[in-house]
Amino acid sequence: MNKEQRDAARDAAYELLNTPRSHLRVNLQHADGTITVDHKDQTLTGVELDKSGANAASAIAMALGVRIPPEGQATEVLVSTGLLYRVLAISDLDFNNPVAFELASELVDEAISMQRGSGALSEA
Repeated sequence: MNKEQRDAARDAAYELLNTPRSHLRVNLQHADGTITVDHKDQTLTGVELDKSGANAASAIAMALGVRIPPEGQATEVLVSTGLLYRVLAISDLDFNNPVAFELASELVDEAISMQRGSGALSEA
């Protein structure tokens, strides 16, 4: 994703977060060396699968409670806006900085706790 695409995705994501919801369907999509989180055909965030992005993608998938889908596929997940907020925060971390791993770990732990509390549903 280039900067313009990332900015547009972030704007759409934060617009979506303006209305808290307990059930929101998102797709974790793997295509063209990029992992994106989409809602109703709108990309909310994405990372290129370079060194930093691969770490972010792994943390995003863990936060969503799923595995990264194979190239060309997507996994649908039911999340709350609170959990989605944490996913967005993870996607903004620079994993070239060692502190990012600590922050991601905290965000993933919070997301997992939220999933357990809400009985989140994953669908392939």
